[in-house]
Amino acid sequence: MARIKADTSGAPTCRIRSTTMAGAVTDTPNFVMVHGIGMSHRYFDRLQAELGSHGNTHLLDLPGFGGMPKPGRQLRVEDYATAIAAALDASGIRSCVLIGHSMGAQFTTELALQRPDLVTDLVVMGPVTDSTRRSALWHTAALALNSLGERPLTNAMVRMDYARCGLPWYFTELPVMLGYSIDERLPLVTQPVLVVRGSIDSVARSPWCHRLADSAQHGQLVEIPGQPHVVHRGGAAEVARAILAFLAADHHAPSPALAPASDIQRGATFSRIQTVGGGPHGTGAPTATTAFHSIKVGDRLCRAYPVIQTGASAGEPLTAASPTDDGTARRTFVFIHGIGMSHRYFRLLSEELASYGDSYLIDLPGYGWTGRPGKRMTNPANADLVAALLDEIGVRDCVVVGHSMGVQTATELAITRPELVSSLVLIGPAIDARQRTVLRQALRLAYNSALEKPLLNSSQFLDVLRCGPRWYVAELAVALAYHLETRLPLVEQAVLVIRGSRDPVAGSRWSRSLAESARNGALLEIEGSPHAVHHSAPKAVATGIIEFTVQNEPLVSA
Repeated sequence: MARIKADTSGAPTCRIRSTTMAGAVTDTPNFVMVHGIGMSHRYFDRLQAELGSHGNTHLLDLPGFGGMPKPGRQLRVEDYATAIAAALDASGIRSCVLIGHSMGAQFTTELALQRPDLVTDLVVMGPVTDSTRRSALWHTAALALNSLGERPLTNAMVRMDYARCGLPWYFTELPVMLGYSIDERLPLVTQPVLVVRGSIDSVARSPWCHRLADSAQHGQLVEIPGQPHVVHRGGAAEVARAILAFLAADHHAPSPALAPASDIQRGATFSRIQTVGGGPHGTGAPTATTAFHSIKVGDRLCRAYPVIQTGASAGEPLTAASPTDDGTARRTFVFIHGIGMSHRYFRLLSEELASYGDSYLIDLPGYGWTGRPGKRMTNPANADLVAALLDEIGVRDCVVVGHSMGVQTATELAITRPELVSSLVLIGPAIDARQRTVLRQALRLAYNSALEKPLLNSSQFLDVLRCGPRWYVAELAVALAYHLETRLPLVEQAVLVIRGSRDPVAGSRWSRSLAESARNGALLEIEGSPHAVHHSAPKAVATGIIEFTVQNEPLVSA
């Protein structure tokens, strides 16, 4: 007998991927999309792109699907609806246009009944299961026939998601899908209902969908010509137009309410991925863990990976009022990496600082998994992007930590947005005014690599490989043109310069001159460490940062 790897840690776990509009306020429409059996959020990509300019979009991965842990028991449709509601509540979504596909239409129908306060309108696409053909054999045959009409990419996506879900879990939930009578539940829904099907959909046939639309209290049917069961991929534009027209007819068409936005925020979209689940053994309120926040403006993408410390007993995130190990209020740390690198090499330092505050580890455009923009990024442009992301996250008065060439963006952030930066920490600051050539930088970085730990060298190699030589060279030109020694004296906040005593990139003389040029500067040298001192001696660096911030920014005790 095949075995399912079960999650026994607590309530069923969902993942929600949210993309919001710049300057969006509370009455901006929320489009929530729920996948069917075996699938994941991925096949909503095109519909999300179409609806993204009309409101906020939220894509779910349900328990057991899309890489989420498989529950230790069979879940009913009602269980999925409860899990979705918990995810939306934990994400702060108070009302939404709820969109479900295939078996997802069952989940969304049940949620509309369970939580009418949460759902303003219901859209069911390719709804299952036809009450006149409610058998596993018929459903399998209909899916096989439908695959002949799907695009090759869609079929490949379906197969990959089915493989990730696994046949044991699929066949565990298939009887649930076949046994749910959506034709009996949908007439109880009080919200307006739009039924959408592709005209060549062999799973959700035309007579069945007509019957569902007619049975709804406020129902409407739209058929998209030439589209199969996964109608929202091949016919994404048509489906989006149908949804928007449906909402307009219901007298609340999405005309997004936007708050005044900064120049960098105009045209920006913000994204967030959260995993939502209950406490151990299902106890306690659902908690949300954020994987990352991101901002995208054109082809420029910037991410922030949070390291959030939670309370040991309640499992709740600690707030700014929570006391830290030094008896003061908690801080917020923001880490900005250097050229060629990513957020990963700040992990050790952020863990050392976890008991003192929350951390956000930045991936600048072109680094990590952000993708390379078409044009190189200047330090002021990077600072603007980071500032807009921090604004969206809702943090201020941060201890901003930059390493190597990342200190340049950190310095610009402190100058241009002083309200976001309480103090500035520059680790291994680059580039030394006396070594401002490509050859000298290359020689010093090569020598430093012999001093670093093998694990860090491996991580650096992979990060540089991911960013690519063209982007590296383009950004090196930006770094060489930036004169840190003339910009740092403009910083009003307290500045701590940290270097390893064996660092060949940020020499002792250069680092000392920077500390002395700052209005309120200090220098800390960590004995025996090379350039990435925060990786080789994270505890010593964390201690230095905390002592410096306590000395210069005494916070009110909780």
